[in-house]
Amino acid sequence: CNHPDPTKRALIAGTYNAHPVPVAACLATLRKLKSREGEIYGKLENLGKTMEDGLTALFARRNYPAVVARQGSAFVVYFMDHQPENWSDVARNNDMEKDIRYRRTLIEHGVFHFPVTTKQGSISFAHTEEDVKETLDITESVLNKLE
Repeated sequence: CNHPDPTKRALIAGTYNAHPVPVAACLATLRKLKSREGEIYGKLENLGKTMEDGLTALFARRNYPAVVARQGSAFVVYFMDHQPENWSDVARNNDMEKDIRYRRTLIEHGVFHFPVTTKQGSISFAHTEEDVKETLDITESVLNKLE
């Protein structure tokens, strides 16, 4: 930022910041996404909802203290008894040990979730309903092992 006061200027560094090739690629990607907006984001919303509903049902059947937070195709399981209000709430109430065990066991069974608590899972346009179903089946198997 080019603020007149040098002490208030922000330095934004990056190897390819505003480089013409990545900017052109970004613009082309945005145009392509915009041209198929309903198809792409509709599919992602549906897959995200299927994942959220499936995970919620799996945890509810086991009386696990867990909730699923989701925005579109991004989702995260919190091992707590309520939807988090903010990061402080997550830090105080999410069972971090159970969260890490859950994530590592998922990875051992072929479903990658960052093995860091609170990191979201993501569904891409390349994923299918069958991928979500397989993820839910594996998650059910993982939950059976963690009980």
